[in-house]
Amino acid sequence: MFADSNAWQPLTPEVIAGLPEAPAVFEVANLVRSVVYIARAEGKLRESLTALWQDPVKLPVRPGGHFFRYELTTREEEALQKRLTAYRTKHQGQLPPINRDAEPRLRVAARNVA
Repeated sequence: MFADSNAWQPLTPEVIAGLPEAPAVFEVANLVRSVVYIARAEGKLRESLTALWQDPVKLPVRPGGHFFRYELTTREEEALQKRLTAYRTKHQGQLPPINRDAEPRLRVAARNVA
């Protein structure tokens, strides 16, 4: 049996091990439950969260650790866009910090005029 997916849970290997390997959308937050990342699991919730937990570059260690909640869905992209839109509405159009860091940056190059 799986824990309540809407409740914040500690992002630890023990909790992750009890998750289904299923399509889902998840949010990761800090100790005070400020969302730092929203993503889709690409069909593999347990694998996606394990990889994220093991990546200190993408998910730096924070005092108090990280917490997550998830929504099982076969429509991951649709659910992801819904959560990102809700986040942006509450945060003046901004994405969560880790999502912002993952966005491709535009490079502006000087134009040589002959």
